[in-house]
Amino acid sequence: MISTGLLNRLIGILLIITSIFLIILVILPSITLPVDKTMIEGVNDQQWRVISVLAFALYMLFPIVIIGLYVKQYKESGIIGLIGFVLAALGAVINSCMLFDMAFVWPILSIHAPELIDFSGPLFRASIFSVAHNLIVYLGTIGFIVFGIAMIRAKVFPRFGAVLFTIGMPLTGVILFPPFILRAIGSILAGASLFWKGIILIKGKLNEERSA
Repeated sequence: MISTGLLNRLIGILLIITSIFLIILVILPSITLPVDKTMIEGVNDQQWRVISVLAFALYMLFPIVIIGLYVKQYKESGIIGLIGFVLAALGAVINSCMLFDMAFVWPILSIHAPELIDFSGPLFRASIFSVAHNLIVYLGTIGFIVFGIAMIRAKVFPRFGAVLFTIGMPLTGVILFPPFILRAIGSILAGASLFWKGIILIKGKLNEERSA
């Protein structure tokens, strides 16, 4: 049986790792990805593989992070927290599926079927793809907003950190798609919030914050 203290520390470490991933994925694309090349040339760039694999790993962590946060406040967050938890987790899972394609499938398509990953090509003009992409964006966005509001109401974590989460997470979007500025701001805010929560859990100060 895992003690509450150990569980808190494990969740806290995971939150800190996720926050670092978010910050790295703000910095790397702006430094390494070519801005003067076409989409096809960008996907063929070696840096694309590195960044997209990191993004995929990040979104594989998100459902676990959401579960960890929800476990710490499921009673206090009530039905709103449950709804936000389910929507945010589903959005993160679906997003990780798309990022898997971007990391491991798109580089192959860029060589053998480049028209499929051109923004004006058949893939992006297909209605089923548009529906799936919109589902990722809106499901995750609504889920994180609702989950963040529930976190603010629950008062388990510091209110300001919960506000940063509520604003930042919806803005992170699909990290590899431009424009970067809003997603960069969102990632920094969300990263700061997750890092703060991670420190609180590792230091065992959750109960102190809750009673404040």
